[in-house]
Amino acid sequence: MKHFIIQKFSSKKTSSLILVFVILLSSCCKDHDCKCPKDDKIDYTEFFIAHAGGAIDGYTYTNCLEALNLSYSKGCRLFELDLTLTTDGKIVAVHDWINFKKITNYSGTIDDTPLTEKEFLSLKIYDKYTPLNMKAINLWFRNHPDAILVTDKINDPKRIYDDFLFHKRVIMELFTWEAVDIAINLGIKPMVSENLIFGSSKKSIEMGIKPLPPPRNSEIEQILKDKRIEYICMSRYYCIIGSEDFLRKLKKNGIKNYVYHLGLPVPISGQTAEKYVWNYEMNFCYGMYADDLDLLTTLLNEQKTKR
Repeated sequence: MKHFIIQKFSSKKTSSLILVFVILLSSCCKDHDCKCPKDDKIDYTEFFIAHAGGAIDGYTYTNCLEALNLSYSKGCRLFELDLTLTTDGKIVAVHDWINFKKITNYSGTIDDTPLTEKEFLSLKIYDKYTPLNMKAINLWFRNHPDAILVTDKINDPKRIYDDFLFHKRVIMELFTWEAVDIAINLGIKPMVSENLIFGSSKKSIEMGIKPLPPPRNSEIEQILKDKRIEYICMSRYYCIIGSEDFLRKLKKNGIKNYVYHLGLPVPISGQTAEKYVWNYEMNFCYGMYADDLDLLTTLLNEQKTKR
């Protein structure tokens, strides 16, 4: 989908015609291979993962208790949390330590050095939101039995198996085939990260995972089939740079691809990134990591009205 070709034309009339043409070509149901937003039998909660707990009061990447509660109230049932370790080896929800220290007005050095669990719990995010350690995460999921945890940043299925109490309600984004195999053996659902599909990613490199030679599409299809993988995830970038046919084929093969980095350029102004992906890019993915969950709420409310 080469949406940005409209920038090459100076005529407003010509640009408008091309824009309409592109929208029609990229309609989410043009190939009848995605779920139509108007189908009242769809479980819309399957398509939205609350990114880092979901946005709250305009803030993103908080991974906080209040964000989980807000996202749940909007109808979300899939919740991503960025999990990492403290200096004393405890799992906590932090996207990265530099950002966490900034948004909690940490009085010490602002760097990527982890805090202790006690230090972590003593801070408030933006002076009012509650950080989550594994004890709080387990309590929240105990109290919300229809919620599913989607992990990020951690590549250790055994540790999640030992620390998270609800093994049937967790999907782990994983960055090595070894970790994928361990998760499968433990009965944890793996979500294959983009670096295993395209050879590398910025996130995996930051985690110290070496890039792989870019595999052929056919190799990936066979590996996913052999391992009976249900979930993959990747940057939305791959939906707009020439991988569309490959991703469309994976979707037809039953692979559920969730995309993040929704904030990449959206060709049509006046729409949230979530709404744009929903309207025009669902041929290439199954769902999305959403900050703004208002679209999900709208879809659920419209569905109730029809019933």
